[in-house]
Formats: sequence, C-alpha cells, structure tokens
Amino acid sequence: MWVSHFAAEPELTPVDEWTVRAHAADLRALGARFGISELRFASKGRLVGRVEADKDLLDVVAFDLAASELLGATVQLFSDAVLTKPHVSPDLVAAQAL
Repeated sequence: MWVSHFAAEPELTPVDEWTVRAHAADLRALGARFGISELRFASKGRLVGRVEADKDLLDVVAFDLAASELLGATVQLFSDAVLTKPHVSPDLVAAQAL
C-alpha cells in the first residue's frame, strides 16, 4: 500500500492592519495587475476592493494568493459588490481606504 506524504505548508495567520498599511503601495500595484482597485482594509485578513467588470473570481483568487505571498499572511479580498447583499458583515461596510 502506497501512502504519499506531502510536506505541509506552514499555515499563515491573517494579515493585520499595520502590515497592510505598510505595504499599501505594493498592494495597490498588485491589485492593478489583477483589475482590482480602491483597496480598503476591513478587518484582520480581509480587504475590500473594486473588481473590474471584465474580471472574475479567478482574478480575485490570484490576487489573494499573490498578496498572501507578498505579505507572508493570509489575505482574503471581497468585491465591493458584496456590500449590496443582505446581512453583509459590518467590517466590510466600514472598511477604510489604504
């Protein structure tokens, strides 16, 4: 019986506001590569941004991965379109511009 073992990648912690703000210019440049602008910090590990109409979930995921690698911490981007949904998390609504 073969059992394969993969080296577990270290689990990253959610990015904090200080780190996001310290790398705001890098994050804005990264966002531009994926069609994401108007980045805002919502809460630990969570950003909100405007996703261009010709972009999709794959672009958002690619941004999440690239930003997480850049910062060494977990980043999750929410499109500002989510703000129109019922029961949206208050931290997303109150997100502050970078």
